[in-house]
Amino acid sequence: MCGVTGYLGQRAAAPILLDSLKRLEYRGYDSCGLVVLNDGGVALRRSVEPLDRFRTVILSENLPGTVGLAHTRWATHGVADALNAHPHSSCDGTILAVHNGVLENGDELRATLIRQGHRFTSDTDSETIPHLVEQSLREGQTMDAAFAALPRRLVGSYAVLLVHAKTDAIYALRRDSPLVIGVGDNEYFPASDIPSFLPLTSRVVYITQDEPLVIDRTGIHRIRQHSPAGGREPLDRLPVILDQNVTSLSKDSFEHYMLKEILEQASTLERLIEVPPEPLAKARALLQKASSIKLIGAGTSYHACLFGEHAFGVGAGLDVEACVSSEFEFRASLLRPGAVVVALSQSGETADTIHAVRSAQGRGAKVISVTNSEMSTLAQMSDLVIPLRSGPELAVAATKSYTSQLAVLLLLDQELAPWAVTDVRSLWKARDSILNLTSTAARAHIAELAHELAVRPEVFLMGRGPHYVTALEAALKLKEVAGLRAEAFHGGEMKHGPLALIEEGAPVVMFYDRAGMTRTEIAASELIARGALVFTVGEQRLRSSHLHVRADDAGKATPIPQIIPLQLLSYEIAKIRGRDPDHPRNLAKSVTVI
Repeated sequence: MCGVTGYLGQRAAAPILLDSLKRLEYRGYDSCGLVVLNDGGVALRRSVEPLDRFRTVILSENLPGTVGLAHTRWATHGVADALNAHPHSSCDGTILAVHNGVLENGDELRATLIRQGHRFTSDTDSETIPHLVEQSLREGQTMDAAFAALPRRLVGSYAVLLVHAKTDAIYALRRDSPLVIGVGDNEYFPASDIPSFLPLTSRVVYITQDEPLVIDRTGIHRIRQHSPAGGREPLDRLPVILDQNVTSLSKDSFEHYMLKEILEQASTLERLIEVPPEPLAKARALLQKASSIKLIGAGTSYHACLFGEHAFGVGAGLDVEACVSSEFEFRASLLRPGAVVVALSQSGETADTIHAVRSAQGRGAKVISVTNSEMSTLAQMSDLVIPLRSGPELAVAATKSYTSQLAVLLLLDQELAPWAVTDVRSLWKARDSILNLTSTAARAHIAELAHELAVRPEVFLMGRGPHYVTALEAALKLKEVAGLRAEAFHGGEMKHGPLALIEEGAPVVMFYDRAGMTRTEIAASELIARGALVFTVGEQRLRSSHLHVRADDAGKATPIPQIIPLQLLSYEIAKIRGRDPDHPRNLAKSVTVI
């Protein structure tokens, strides 16, 4: 979840690194830091201040130097203070590193290095990295060889950028954590994620697992790992030119990325319908032969898996199971030969999902990934990749990637059950409904509802079948974005316990389609009899609705437009409560540690 970034070029490094950190802010952070090299000297700055304040201080110093690293830290080892902030340095202060990930053998490495005379100043596992390189240099190895030895020494996940004060270069290495290199004109931008170096360049080199690289003034080089002296060879991969949808990072006139991304959903859905991803037919061939099918994901992506479980069961008649990524290890032992896992992840870097996929592959399963990043760790591990193509999603809370996931699952359902021709028609209806729900008038109505719910201590949400999935996702949005306690229930389960929570004025949001109106009306009557205020989202208003949001019925795709009002509601409540909708407290966009 940390953000790492670097710069090597002809321009002053500090302003570029600070801009890069700002564009990585969505990953979440509790401290930040920067190092710039200049004529063999080192300027190291670390802080627990917000990025904007840190930026102001650093820019006032006018730090010279055209090579540097920067970091936003999400604490995993040690508290959030300046000593634990990155970059971390060797004993002599000449080797500095930034790291995203978790070193499982960090304590063991630290103990060994201390016995060898190294002094540590932080509680982090990351600090072992510059000390390991320093120890190798003490033992007579070259800088290249010392860095190339790290994959044999480190156990766990990492994206590492490292510099040496005496070397005009940046060293880069990754395992199970994202790291890419932006390529400009005689300048390079290694970073955790593509947004870091946009709009400076649209050319990117993807780094493979355990591939030690060195970036210098002549280009990007691979370090030979089994040569005593290290040795370099030019990297033979050409930069990939990014799609224009990927390079559009401006908020335009919007106050927050979250609102911009909510309002983009009609166009992202339309893009998927008009040009369905080519791998869908290949995915059909894999799934039709599967002995069993598991859908895995975390958070919002898990909710999409639950939707897929229902869609595939009703549409294609397949016995599919949705699994939470972090719990999949308890299901992996049940996999049999011929199993297929469909893994959903917006970033393709979710650690729990990657770990689950490894468990499945260890049992011989084939893997289809559905992700917004076709060159992510998850994508590179998979047998087949279905791209979401929803463009950058910089707000922490998933919005457009969720509805894109639902759309891809419906398109895949139609591939598996071609007689169910209603799926694409349903998606067009969903697109039209989204246009209505994101209109100025609809947003004003939802803002009204936000003022009524923002003062409530909690809210309950209900739905049946796929609409229960919408209730789950809506509850998550209210929790993470608005900071409102929210709990989702199956529509028929209220009388089996949860009714005990209902008291006078308790708000209950109910989701339903045309076919489920009658049963929802009955449930609403039971709730109102016990003092509840019923808020409804569906095509027609219930007789007992206190406030209603019209979401036109779109057949199997109805859950796609139904979630839009709750995304907007969460956004509006967050603003009323003085919260930042783009950066919810304690959360990060890509959870890259287990």
